[in-house]
Amino acid sequence: MNIGAVRSIPTMFILNFFTLGIYHYYWIYYISLEVKKFTKRKDISPELEVLLSIITCNLYSIFWYNKYGNIIHKEIALKIDENDRNDVTQISMVSFIIVLFVGMPIIGGLIFAFVMGVLLSGMAVLYGGAYNSFTLNPEVLLIFAGTILAFIVIVILITAMMLIPDIIMQKKLNTIWKKVKESHYNKN
Repeated sequence: MNIGAVRSIPTMFILNFFTLGIYHYYWIYYISLEVKKFTKRKDISPELEVLLSIITCNLYSIFWYNKYGNIIHKEIALKIDENDRNDVTQISMVSFIIVLFVGMPIIGGLIFAFVMGVLLSGMAVLYGGAYNSFTLNPEVLLIFAGTILAFIVIVILITAMMLIPDIIMQKKLNTIWKKVKESHYNKN
């Protein structure tokens, strides 16, 4: 029986954080592959799903969350005799759209702060006398620390943005895969 993997939500966050969002595409590929194997549908192409997500800068993901949310919450749930009254497909899509359009301006502002911090740090080092005497003023260190902090916040926000809909979908899949394993184990 082809069933998917039960994934840890904290591990997904950590992997997404350390890979700077690349894990999200890995996750899309393997969720698409697991759904294809379990449902035996011929119209699912994990490679195409990832390619379209990358090419469209994740705008395709809005469609992907709808398509796979419906498959997971309706088709797979019916296949394992689970009466799913808690269909969160629309919630996944809406959360992705909100995160995309609300989070992007925030991240844009933080990226601007990061770039300005790098420029100010560089100018302070070059023109503040620190370049010639190899001593750093406290102001330069403060600007540099703020720049590093802005970079860390950018990475955390991007990670959280990518994961909100993924977590909603993965929690449902974890429930489904556990139930399938349990029923398969009880049959034997």
